[in-house]
Amino acid sequence: MDINYRPLVSVAILTWNRIEHVVKAINSVLAQDYHPIEIVVVDSASNDGTFDYISQNYPQVKIVRLHRNLGCPEGRNVALANCSGEIIYSLDDDGWLASDTVSICVDRFKQHPDAGVVACQIVAPDDDVSREGEDDWHYTFSGGASAIRKRVLETAGYYPSDFFRQAEEGDLALRMFEYGYRILRCPAAIMYHERSPINRNDKLFLYYNCRNELFTVLRLYPLKYVFPAMIQKVVTWNYLGLRRSAFFYSIAGVISAFVRLPILLRMRKPVVHDVVIKLWSMKKSARYVSRRASSGRT
Repeated sequence: MDINYRPLVSVAILTWNRIEHVVKAINSVLAQDYHPIEIVVVDSASNDGTFDYISQNYPQVKIVRLHRNLGCPEGRNVALANCSGEIIYSLDDDGWLASDTVSICVDRFKQHPDAGVVACQIVAPDDDVSREGEDDWHYTFSGGASAIRKRVLETAGYYPSDFFRQAEEGDLALRMFEYGYRILRCPAAIMYHERSPINRNDKLFLYYNCRNELFTVLRLYPLKYVFPAMIQKVVTWNYLGLRRSAFFYSIAGVISAFVRLPILLRMRKPVVHDVVIKLWSMKKSARYVSRRASSGRT
């Protein structure tokens, strides 16, 4: 990508009954110091007037109204498919961007032709967070705070449509790696987000993560890694279920995956051996760095 070339960037926002938040998100995009930008909003059948308000007050925004809430991955797929830009920034409807976030993402894509995704730093508005950290290569990203090259979607595919919520980024990341793309984590690119009221002990969090990660293993892992990876996922998520007094939900995730086993096996398109090894190596390295940081060592 030529250093002086300014590609069209689409900003995709999926929303559901958050009219005040999504307006703030849209305004933060309109305030970006980068152009050209298009904004695509997908409304998941909100009943709070979101569609009418945006249609009337933001004529420059392309808005698509769904007939029902399809969940986050599939709803975001609709948004991504309606974007025209070479680069697509997916923005949570209750987040907003620093004024230079899009320009930083474009700059990183120009610097790194093999970067398929630029993952941003998610910051609470009252946090004193440095933007000076070094960029680093990572194994996953947040779907609502990252930019992706459109050609990644055209080659590796979109998010899995049957996940409804959670773990979809890991599934797409695995397919991206097989096509030679990487994920660049960039602390200088900021998405602001209020501290989430959602409790991460949420029982559905356990159910969907366990179920969806098993879906990914069964569909994408090479055969020799399927059984050990499934054991690891089952043990990990059910251990968390026991600790959080929500074992029913984690084991329900396991049962849901096994009930769909014949369908999942027919859908198998395993990645190559090296992709899984690379993923495990990156996860191990990330855990090591996290432990050192938490212990105060450098």
